[in-house]
Amino acid sequence: MNNDVVEAAESAINSGDIELAKSLLPDMLDGNKFFVETLISISESDIHASLNSIEKCINTVRSPKSRDPILEARAKMIRGLARTSIGEITEGGADLRWAMDRLGAISDGSDEHGISILNVAAWHRQQSEIVMSLATHSEIARESSHSPEIVAISRQRVASIHAELEDYVGALRHYWTAWKLSALSGIDAIAEVSCLHILDIGLTEVKDTTLRLDDQVMNALPRSKSEKSSGSIHPDDLLEALNWITPRSLDDITHNHRPDLLLIIESYNILNMSLPDVLTENKHLIQDSEVSKLLQ
Repeated sequence: MNNDVVEAAESAINSGDIELAKSLLPDMLDGNKFFVETLISISESDIHASLNSIEKCINTVRSPKSRDPILEARAKMIRGLARTSIGEITEGGADLRWAMDRLGAISDGSDEHGISILNVAAWHRQQSEIVMSLATHSEIARESSHSPEIVAISRQRVASIHAELEDYVGALRHYWTAWKLSALSGIDAIAEVSCLHILDIGLTEVKDTTLRLDDQVMNALPRSKSEKSSGSIHPDDLLEALNWITPRSLDDITHNHRPDLLLIIESYNILNMSLPDVLTENKHLIQDSEVSKLLQ
C-alpha cells in the first residue's frame, strides 16, 4: 500500500501536480516521506531544502528498524544529482557511482538500476570523460535484462557521443537501435528524434552497397575506441525511416523552424519519389522560409 502511495506521489510530481503529492505525504512511512519531500523541493528549485530532506531519508532507511536498501540507493542517486548541480562534482559523482553499484548488486536490470547507469554515464560525459561514458553505457546491452525504454535512451545517448566524435557509422547504427526500440515501446519523443538523426546522417551518402542497418546492429563488435567514419545508408533503410517519420511530421506543417521537413523533402528527392500531397497542396501553410524554397 505504501509503495502505491509513493508511486502516486512521484507520478503527480512528474505531471506537475505538486499539491496532490503533498497531500499524500501523511500516508507514507518516514523514509518514503522524506524522499518524496526531496523530489518536491527539487521540482520547486529549492536545492538546499532537497539536500536536507534527502539526508533525513538516507539516515532513516539506514536504520535497522526501517532499512530499505533500494530506497537508500535511490536517495544517494538523487543526492548525487543535486550535489553535481551545485558544483560538488566529485561528491556528486561518488554518490552516483555508489548508487549504481548498490542497485547492480541488489536490483540488477531494474529500471532504478538502469537509470543509475544512465546518470553515471551522463556525469562522465559532463566531465568530458567520453571513454568512461561509453564504457558505462556498455553495461546496458541490447540483450540485457534492462527494459527496452532504458536501452533506447542509452543507445540514443551513445549515438550522440559517436556523432560528436565524427564516427557517423557508429552513430547511425546506435540511432537505428534507439529508434526501433523506442518506437516499439511507445516513447515517441526519442523515436522521432532518433529517426530524424538517421535521415540527417544517412543522407550524406545513399547507396545500394551499404550493409543494411539491422545487419550492422546484429554484427557489431565492441571497439576499444571510436574512430572517425562517414555515414552512408541503404536506400531501403532510408525509405523505412522516411515512411515512419513522414506522417508524424506532416500532422502539422506550420512553425518557423522545421528542420524535420527539410530532411523529409531531401529524402524524397534523393529517392526519386513524389512529395506527399500534404506538402505540395498546402505550401501556403509553410512558415519556414527554407522549406518554402525547396517547395518552389
